[in-house]
Amino acid sequence: MESLFGYKLENLSFDETKKKIIEFINEDKKAIITPINPEKIMRSFKDDKLKEILLNSNLLLPDGYGIIFASKILKIHIKERITGIDMFEALLDYANENNLSIYFLGTQDEILEKVIERIEKEYPGIEIAGYHNGFFKEENEVLEDLKDKKFDILFVAMGSPKQEYFIYDNFDKIDAKIFMGVGGSFDVFSGKFKRAPNLIRKLGLEWLYRFILEPRKRFPRVIQLFNFMILVFKERFKFGKSWYFGNTCR
Repeated sequence: MESLFGYKLENLSFDETKKKIIEFINEDKKAIITPINPEKIMRSFKDDKLKEILLNSNLLLPDGYGIIFASKILKIHIKERITGIDMFEALLDYANENNLSIYFLGTQDEILEKVIERIEKEYPGIEIAGYHNGFFKEENEVLEDLKDKKFDILFVAMGSPKQEYFIYDNFDKIDAKIFMGVGGSFDVFSGKFKRAPNLIRKLGLEWLYRFILEPRKRFPRVIQLFNFMILVFKERFKFGKSWYFGNTCR
């Protein structure tokens, strides 16, 4: 187990991580799976609730390339980057092969409908427990539907930290095994947005690709990425105080 600014990261490959999530399912254990990136870590320093969620997640996925870069600078052992979208699709494959049930929560209705259409067409082995858009005014509006059902996986695509808040606040109220925030994965899966080409991803420049496509939306995130890098170098060379903090256990 490795620690990055107080957050525990397991030194697992993609396949090992997938296997661990499958073990949660097979052992009937409830688990929160949270992809993390530099932006989420930086936000957590000022957001105590998000900090608590990251500390108490059953498994953190090193999603952003900035996490991998930081691990090399700080000599932390992380085998590889594990993106939320890649794990989302890998779990869809497993669910399809093993007839698991999934509830899809998040994004806009038109995008969600495309997600469901694709699931029904390409993943016939998946039981769709239900779905709902992520733009509800009252939480009870969707919570009543979730509480009435039992299923294996809940994917929540409402953006961070809203999706993390929803999962954490309702973890004990929903009868599911895997709870995972997947950010913009529904948008990509539906075909609304395309991922960066493989070469760009391998070079760790996906953030730049996204910034070029959506400069206004992505600019604050780029600033957070650079702030994170400054923090990493401060930690590496011990400039100022360390940012470790004590556990806030559920």
